[in-house]
Amino acid sequence: MSVWKKVKLGASCTKIGSGATPKGGATVYTNNGTSFIRSQNVYNLYFDYNGLTYISEEAADKLKGVSVLENDILLNITGDSVARTCIVPKAILPARVNQHVAIIRAKSELLNQRFLNYYLASPAMQVYMLNLT
Repeated sequence: MSVWKKVKLGASCTKIGSGATPKGGATVYTNNGTSFIRSQNVYNLYFDYNGLTYISEEAADKLKGVSVLENDILLNITGDSVARTCIVPKAILPARVNQHVAIIRAKSELLNQRFLNYYLASPAMQVYMLNLT
């Protein structure tokens, strides 16, 4: 018998949801401001700063619902990079995510973010998620 309690992910999280893209798409990208995370930044177990772009404070205000916090989990949900997962690094905050990336925010008293991230990146979970597509 397992000592691990089996629960649905949604019951252990305060947020699970995908991002959004500001009106105007790439035309609103700037050289500084609020970080705007895209799927190209999310790799299994690490965040790739290459290609990280930024949006203005005004554009970021319109996307408050897709704000990320330090240690949130990012999960690519579309395209060739589907199922890649990493932890949000503090260095990129404040930040928003686009529609190809989901935010998973676990209830810290129930579930350790790093454990969940490792679990999502495990070979078994990667195969499972890829078979869902």
